[in-house]
Parts: sequence; structure tokens; C-alpha cells
Amino acid sequence: MKSLIVLIWFILIITGIYNANSDVLISSWIKETARLWSEQKIDDTIFIQSIQYLIESQVIQMPQTESSDHVYFLPKYEQTAFITISGTTGDFKKTNNAFLTIIRPDGKILELKAAVLESGVYQTILMLNHDFPSGTYKVAGTYNGIAIPISYFILKESALTKIPSWFKNNAKWMAHGDISDGDFVSGLQYLISKKILQIENISQKVYQKLYIDAEGKSQVRRGTMQSIIVTVTNGQEPIANATVLAHVEDYGENKLKDFRGNTNSNGNYEFSWEIDKYAKAETLLVFVDVTDGFSSASLMYSFEVTCHCGEQDCECR
Repeated sequence: MKSLIVLIWFILIITGIYNANSDVLISSWIKETARLWSEQKIDDTIFIQSIQYLIESQVIQMPQTESSDHVYFLPKYEQTAFITISGTTGDFKKTNNAFLTIIRPDGKILELKAAVLESGVYQTILMLNHDFPSGTYKVAGTYNGIAIPISYFILKESALTKIPSWFKNNAKWMAHGDISDGDFVSGLQYLISKKILQIENISQKVYQKLYIDAEGKSQVRRGTMQSIIVTVTNGQEPIANATVLAHVEDYGENKLKDFRGNTNSNGNYEFSWEIDKYAKAETLLVFVDVTDGFSSASLMYSFEVTCHCGEQDCECR
């Protein structure tokens, strides 16, 4: 088995992938996930999510293939997934809504509204169900009555394939420090570049130079307060005076709350509101857009509204 790994490393060296990852450092929680996966204590799906995190945070550079740009994968049966639809209007220092028309491969039309930031970038979230048709989707729209550039994205069937058994050895050795983080990443990039393993390109960072994080309660009882702290950085330093736009929706796309403010010297913006005491017990989505006037970033945060048995309109399980 190790002879196979040596052969693959040799291939990586002559292709230049190996040397490119000599300074890679992987966080301890990713290594712990890799160890549990190599010991078959967690399934492939959870491990793939940790790999997607490495790609999202740019620890791993996704090899450029024909299927890695604007391509997403359909969720499994009875599951949902969210993708970001984004583009630019070309108008700076103006904020309004862009109205998007998404034409599915089967001819059905979806209508979406996207907030336009001061940078001219628009972004919105599209929720996918497992029964969406695979194929090419066309995105058109208007902003202030003027057509915006047309774009496309592709939906494919789930790309999660069986991961070669030898790669589990790589994960175990990396977790125990027997091979370097760069060696592990090189093996992963080899699998992706050869399409042995397909990883969804979950983020389009064409315009994104800002990084945002949101912290709040994962469960909030109705009749109590939810507080969310948004943190904005450039990857290292906090960004002060960045504009934060946040709106709260339910799964029916009913807008419940809107917030707007600016980050303080620590790069933080906090907003709070009381959940109505008769609110439905359900998942709420918080969409956050941030801009410093030149660059922008978006984030979706979700939390559960809960109730206690015996309360009005509370379904007990």
C-alpha cells in the first residue's frame, strides 16, 4: 500500500502539485475529523464537509477543471441546500434591489429579488430541493429598469463518490503527524484534478475580499431575545465602519426583520430583537451582506425558534 502512496507522491512532484503545498497548515479540528473518518467513526459526508471548509477558507486551492466553476450539486432526497447567486450591476455607491429571472432546464421560471450593495455587487440565496432538474440554469434580470449581464450555473447529481481506501491511510497518517499537512493536501488535489473525487465549489470569491462571521444563539425560545454579532475582517485585521445589511426570513421567504449599521473599531456590529411570543416554532434564516464600498461578502446564519409543551400553538413531540 505504501508503495502506491510513494508512486502518487512521485506523480505529484513531477506535476508541481506537491511543492506548492509545502507550507500548508491544517487546523487541529480538521485533523481530528480526518482521524475519526479514517477509523470509520464518521461517514464520508461529514469528512467531505471538512474538505469543503478547507476550500472555502482557501487552505486548499481547488484545481481548475471544467466542472469547478459555477457548478453545484443537488442535495439528497428530502434534504435542501443553499447556493449564492451573485453578479455586478456596474453602478457604484447606489443601493437598491435587482430583480432576477432564473430559467431552469425544464423551462420553469424562478423569480428572485437580490439586494445590491454599494460596491455594485448583488447577491441572493437560492434554496435547492432534491427534485430540481440537473442541467444549465440561466440567470437574467434588471436593475433600475436596465438589463444586467446574463450569467449561468450548472446543477449536477450528487458528486459524492466512493473515496479510495488508500486516502484513508493518508488521513490517518496526517492526523498522527506521520506525513505533513502539505502531503495530505497534495493527495487530495490529485484526487480532485483526476476527477476521482468531485468536491462542490461552494463559494464564488470573485469580488470577495472581506470575511464575515456571525455568532448568536442556535435555539431561541419564543418571547425571548436573539442577539447576533457580525464580525468583519480582511482575513487578518478587523474592518471598521463597514456597512452591514441583515434581514431575517422564514423558509417561505417572508421577511420578518431588517437591520442596517456599521462595524465598530473591532470590526463588530451587533443587532438584537425579541421573538414574538406567539411565533411559529421553525427555522429562521438571517442573510447578512457586508460592504466597505469597494468589496463585499455575504453570509447566511440559521437558528431554531422553540417553544415549550403546553404553550399556545406549540406542537409537542
